Order: sequence, then structure tokens, then C-alpha cells
Amino acid sequence: MAKATTMKITTETRDRLRALGADGDSLEDVVVTALDAYESQQFWAAAEAAAAAETPDQRTERQRIEADVDSWMDGLR
Repeated sequence: MAKATTMKITTETRDRLRALGADGDSLEDVVVTALDAYESQQFWAAAEAAAAAETPDQRTERQRIEADVDSWMDGLR
């Protein structure tokens, strides 16, 4: 487990965090859950941006590679 450190936050922020938690959740539980959600949102935003930037040629090549991998995986079964 990581070493605990002190983080200064306002009473308002602390109260907002407490309000987000379920019964029995510590403030750390709430912060970790919030960070997980934030990181997930950032990941999907980046994935959507990459998909939007993909050219038709890149898409065709990616789909070809994915089909090859699927075929290889089917052959392992």
C-alpha cells in the first residue's frame, strides 16, 4: 500500500467528495473511483479523436490486420 500523505482541500470539496461516496466509502475510495472514471473518459475521448482522424486508407489497412489476427486466433482454437 502506498504511503499516506496529506492533501489540503477545502471543506466544500471534502463535502462534495463525501456526498459522492456510498455508505462506508472512505474519502480515498471516492477519489480513486473518481480518478478511474476520469481516466476512462480521457481514454475514450482519445480513442474517438483517433477514430475521427483515421483516413480511409488507414481504416482499410487496420481492418485487414484485424481480420488477419482474427484468422490466426481462430486457428489456435
